[in-house]
Amino acid sequence: MGLVKKKAAPDAAQAGPPAGTGAARDPLAALEDADIAMRRDVAHALGHAPSPGAEAALARRLQAEGDAGVRESILTALARIATSDAAAALVPFLDREDAALRNAALESLQQMPAEVAAPALLPLLDHGDADLRIFAVQGLGSLLHASRADWLARVMERDADVNVCLAAVEALAEAGSPEALSSLETLARRFPEDAFVAFAVDTARSSFRGG
Repeated sequence: MGLVKKKAAPDAAQAGPPAGTGAARDPLAALEDADIAMRRDVAHALGHAPSPGAEAALARRLQAEGDAGVRESILTALARIATSDAAAALVPFLDREDAALRNAALESLQQMPAEVAAPALLPLLDHGDADLRIFAVQGLGSLLHASRADWLARVMERDADVNVCLAAVEALAEAGSPEALSSLETLARRFPEDAFVAFAVDTARSSFRGG
């Protein structure tokens, strides 16, 4: 029986491929189907009712996927699944040359509960690549977690790259975390000759004072 392109999204309660495609077909295998609509619909369904191993299968498909709509469905599915495996599956995409994919992967992590996303992002604060550390700061800065200010303060007090530190300042200012004010002062002392650091620290101080 040939595959039939489905016009509407599948029933959210079913992880299998769209109706009319063979009830017994493995939904994870269907992610590799040649039909774009099939891949998109299966990814959507897996986000609502994931099969065992769905996180790894979605990540494998994302690595090769060229269709923007399927990519979006996969990223949405991983954000919706929101397990530690789903968060871990997204982290490698933060290192991709494709800026759109990097940003989309970070947004998916930011949509997850803080207790799920944070363990995946925190190890990146010690990564040798400063760009990855910046992504980690941006991701952690958006999470509603009691330790957020402490994480960002650690970056300002210890990270050797001024751009990573400035990302932490920006995240703190956006989060409104005046408890990290002493770390801002430490940062200003660490880079006394950097005018941009002085400006960023002053701006953050003003935001804390003025609300």
